Amino acid sequence: MIRKLIITVFVFLGAVPTFPHTTQLPTGQTHPALHLMNDSEFAIFLKRLDTDVLRSQAQLKKMDVKSLSLDLQEGEELERSYNRCLQTLDNAREEIQKLSQKQTLRLDLYLLIDLNELARNLDALDQGLMNPAVGGSSGTQKSLSYAREVLGIDVALATDISAFQHHFLAFTGVIDATLDQAESDASQPQTQK
Repeated sequence: MIRKLIITVFVFLGAVPTFPHTTQLPTGQTHPALHLMNDSEFAIFLKRLDTDVLRSQAQLKKMDVKSLSLDLQEGEELERSYNRCLQTLDNAREEIQKLSQKQTLRLDLYLLIDLNELARNLDALDQGLMNPAVGGSSGTQKSLSYAREVLGIDVALATDISAFQHHFLAFTGVIDATLDQAESDASQPQTQK
């Protein structure tokens, strides 16, 4: 059962692009691939991630997307995208708080899903801000300014998301190896009879 869940997670991760508009991760990344953080590293990472998510949330809340002079349909679509970003940030913070208390594969998976959804939602919001039918050059400049801010948020969180993905994959690898060992240990006594 757990083996099927792990396989499903790997398939899911391979099928869902985290950074659909980039071909490279930000430079200067110091985390090696599949780095399993120890308890203290993980606690520090979660604290930093929570701070980054909170800062991103504050930046987004400063934006007044309603003030952009858009037609009714585009305005509603942009506002929905904006609200999805805020909701996903809330969800991520909630999962971070739960993980700060106890790390489990299930909570890791929930946070990974929230972070991937956040990256997609930020991309969608950025695209909406980059392509609006805004009236006037001041509206266009404001929309592009917001788009730059959203892109900055996306880039700032990309390193954290990547580090967490590597940790998650390493964590599932450890669990899978432990399950394999348990299965091997269970089958050895039966073959010796």
